[in-house]
Amino acid sequence: MNKKIIGVSPRFAINEGATVSYLKINSDYLKQILDRNGFPLVLIDENSLEETLPKCDGFLIIGGDDIDPKYYGENNDLNQSKDIDEFTDRVDEKIIKYAVENKVPTLGICRGIQVMAAFLGGSLVQDIKDAGLSHPSVEKKHYVKCINQTNLTSLLPESFLVNTFHHQAVKLVPKDFIVTYKNEDVIEAIEHKSLPIVGVQWHPERYYTKESEIIFDYFFEKVNEYGKSN
Repeated sequence: MNKKIIGVSPRFAINEGATVSYLKINSDYLKQILDRNGFPLVLIDENSLEETLPKCDGFLIIGGDDIDPKYYGENNDLNQSKDIDEFTDRVDEKIIKYAVENKVPTLGICRGIQVMAAFLGGSLVQDIKDAGLSHPSVEKKHYVKCINQTNLTSLLPESFLVNTFHHQAVKLVPKDFIVTYKNEDVIEAIEHKSLPIVGVQWHPERYYTKESEIIFDYFFEKVNEYGKSN
C-alpha cells in the first residue's frame, strides 16, 4: 500500500540573540501521520509550493505563533498578536486556500483552526482575556461541548475533556464553515459544511485520548477517500 503524503505547515524558532531560524515541529504531530502509514512532507520551500501542494493527499496545519491581523482586517496597535512571522503566514495562506479550492482533506490544530478563519474570510479574537470572554480551565484543561452535528461529531461524545494552550480564538467563522464545539464563549472546533476540512483549537496530539484517536482516524479516512477519487 502506498503511503499517503501529508503536507505539514512549517514552523520556526530563533535562538535568543541569533539571527537565523531553525525548523521546529513537535514530533507528536509526525507520530500521528507515521502511525497511520502516512508520509509527512514539511512544506518549507515557499517557491516550490505550486509544484509541491498537488503531490499531497492531505494537509496538517499545526500550532504556532499568532497570525498578522492585517489578514482579517484588523491592526496590531495594542500588540495583542505575538511573534508574527510573514513567511509562515504566507505559506499557511497558500495551503488552506489550495485545500479549499481542490477539496483536499485538511486538519488544522490550534493555530491551524485560526488559519482557516484568518485566510478564508473570517476573523480572530486577538486576546481572549482582553475581549472579556469566558474560557475557564483547570491545569490547562477544560471541556468542550458539541454545538452542531456532523459526520465527525457523530463519532465523538457530546462533551469531552481537552487541553488548552492559546490566547486567541476564532471570532467570525468563515463562509461555508460551522462551529462544532465550544467552551463557554470560545469557539473550539469548526468544520467545512461540505469539504473534509476540520479545525480544532486544542492539541489532540499532545493530550492523546480516545477522542484524539477518532479525530486523526477520521482525517486519514478522508485522506484515503480523496486518494481514491483522484
